[in-house]
Amino acid sequence: MSQEKYRILYVDDEIDNLIIFKAAFRRYYDVFTATSAREGLELLKKHDVQVLITDQRMPEITGVEFLENVIPDYPETIRMILTGFSDVEAIIQAINKGRVYQYITKPWDTDELKITIDNALESYRLKNENKQLISDLKNANRQLEEYASDLEGKVEERTAEIKHQKEIIEKKNEDITASINYAKHIQRVVLPEESRIAQAFEQSFILFKPRDIVSGDFYWFQEKTTSEGKEKIIITAVDCTGHGVPGAFMSLIANEILNEIVNEKGILEADKILNELHKSVRKVLKQDQSDNRDGMDMSLCVIDKESKTIEFAGAKNSLIYVQNNEISTLKGDKYPIGGLQHGIERIFTKKLISYKDEPISCYILSDGYQDQFGGAENKKFHRQKLRELLFQHHHSQMTEQKNILEDTLHQWMKIGTPEEEHQVDDVLIIGFKLV
Repeated sequence: MSQEKYRILYVDDEIDNLIIFKAAFRRYYDVFTATSAREGLELLKKHDVQVLITDQRMPEITGVEFLENVIPDYPETIRMILTGFSDVEAIIQAINKGRVYQYITKPWDTDELKITIDNALESYRLKNENKQLISDLKNANRQLEEYASDLEGKVEERTAEIKHQKEIIEKKNEDITASINYAKHIQRVVLPEESRIAQAFEQSFILFKPRDIVSGDFYWFQEKTTSEGKEKIIITAVDCTGHGVPGAFMSLIANEILNEIVNEKGILEADKILNELHKSVRKVLKQDQSDNRDGMDMSLCVIDKESKTIEFAGAKNSLIYVQNNEISTLKGDKYPIGGLQHGIERIFTKKLISYKDEPISCYILSDGYQDQFGGAENKKFHRQKLRELLFQHHHSQMTEQKNILEDTLHQWMKIGTPEEEHQVDDVLIIGFKLV
């Protein structure tokens, strides 16, 4: 494979899409196209395809059904959905049934899609290398077993060695598989580009440190224009139930619901966004029919640069801001998004602050930083200590504030010393300045 291009098959019933896709990527890959699932299956039989991309809505069968059908015969092929149709149920089916590497919405950005395809091909290469490594180690184990059977008195020693090697293989396979299947695509789907956020503010930073490979904390960002022509910036820091893979899956669900609320329904008021998100999470997780308690805490800001105002709404989490050399906190409501409701309708409220006369530095965050154990007495960092740290350095550039927060956390956890504390939760702090 080193001397030839990787092969990609794109299936879409709209011929214009196939032409555009092939023109964009034929320089980099051998691109095959098909207008139906049946035609796509014939091409798969003739060519060793590394990446299979399909539309979701097609006349014969859906993209998810097509991918589900090809899994038994082509399990190693990386599978992706590229579609203009996006909802939470479709994404869940794509992951559960089609086992997709990525769910991409149209229209696509050529550069971003190429990065996604290259990452998929790297995942394909790593899986093949891992299979070869496992095969080599199994052969080594088999040779050891044969050798041990020929040597009286060495059986127990060789058996212990084989068992140890088998444990190494299983653990390595488990880690690599988990990393490939989840770490390389779930969080990438959820998180917006930091460069987009940086362009929206005079200064900003994002301190994001997952406890595990993937995170239950995530951030969401959107710029929208109202029907009256007003430019709105929406940014939120979200702390989902759990961390690692379960938390990341919750973040995927929340991300798609936020896209639907803001981009499709056009809801741009902070409190109404949280109200709609709460109802949708409970509906998707069927919490009115079960004892499922999953949900999320979050802080959400809607910024109007024309009127120089910030709408804030929070589910348990707050907004910390510094203005006129004073630090203040806008507290969120005392209940989370989702979870048990006990028959009482949950209504979130919004608060409004202005920065017409004075610049403002804002911070939205999860509780991971303040709950981290460390220091001389191995205690939590605590909210008040974090407020003091933010206020002490609020005059610094936002990028410098991020460095200070990171250095302080490392020192608190005693990173690199024999007394180093493990990270107890995902950490997320977003800072931005408005003038």
